[in-house]
Amino acid sequence: MEGSAEYRALLAGLVVVRLLDKWRSPRLRDPEARAGAFAPVAHAVAALAAGPVRDALHALVESIAAVIQGTADERVARLIAYGQLLERDAHWNPAADVFLTAIDLNTHRELLPLCHQRASVCFRALGDLDRAADHLRDGQRIAVENGDQYSSFRLRISVAKLAYHKGDLPEAERLLDALIADADAGGSAFVASQARHDRGNIAYEQGHFGVAIEYFHAAWKGCADPMERERVIHSLGMVLTDLGHLDDARAVLSAIRRSGRWHEIRTAATINLMHVARLTGDRESFDHLRNELLTQRLPGQQIAHYHLASGQGYVAFDDPWKARREFTEAVTVAAEHGWPRIRRSAEELISPADMTAILADLRTELGE
Repeated sequence: MEGSAEYRALLAGLVVVRLLDKWRSPRLRDPEARAGAFAPVAHAVAALAAGPVRDALHALVESIAAVIQGTADERVARLIAYGQLLERDAHWNPAADVFLTAIDLNTHRELLPLCHQRASVCFRALGDLDRAADHLRDGQRIAVENGDQYSSFRLRISVAKLAYHKGDLPEAERLLDALIADADAGGSAFVASQARHDRGNIAYEQGHFGVAIEYFHAAWKGCADPMERERVIHSLGMVLTDLGHLDDARAVLSAIRRSGRWHEIRTAATINLMHVARLTGDRESFDHLRNELLTQRLPGQQIAHYHLASGQGYVAFDDPWKARREFTEAVTVAAEHGWPRIRRSAEELISPADMTAILADLRTELGE
């Protein structure tokens, strides 16, 4: 990655955020010092390929300069815009750093609930669930103090997602059912759509595919946001696979894989296409998709799902040793990140004999 366009963009973002840290005070207006600090940063940004990331970083540099000049302070809004682009490309660590910087600035209290919510999403993706929960509590407290119902609703979705990721499906279901009722009553169609989507994910995990597709369809019909609609369409493709509509599922998931806006949704579609290939007996496509994902940057939870999908494929294609290896890796990743739901799924796919052998290997490694 070093030397690539992606690496240069991340490095430019880092130096812009460090510039903000250094020039936080509007009293630091020495023109010579400013020129010496700003010129190399501006040059690094200008050298990036044209696109949203360069535009966002340029706007952030301009907002830092505006504060030094004593004019409008738009740094937090610019940080949020840049952080969300990092999220889009699954750069969770730098995105978390950007949102923490925005929180630390604390110049626009009305934006703090959003900053805490996005920081929570990043930490959840990184497997730091305790830190994710801390940011949700802080965000909810501020949203209530601000009288900001919309932000409170969005944070409640994230609380339910966190319960889901911890494997507490009944609690996530309870939270989402209450939120759907409140959002419908409050006329918040976007929040209600997101909550229905997540409620469908819970039904899917429980094996209630008919219920899941009803929730997904309702979420899709009720949402105008293109990014959220893309996520819902992916979920529809996922459940179509389990309902046996494999041609339709392949068409939906292939479209997302080719042109999805978010890196994370494209890789999720690729993992689900591995399931389609397994169910249709297409070993060539399965191997191609699996190898493609080896070159991709995956969030922690997707790494576990990737190994699960790989193991299930190897079982179907009568390669038990590779299957055991993949299921074992899924158990390890899930255990490291505190995802009991995924760990249980992987353990259930390992035969009792294999599980005994794995535990024996672990005891030997630990010297027991």
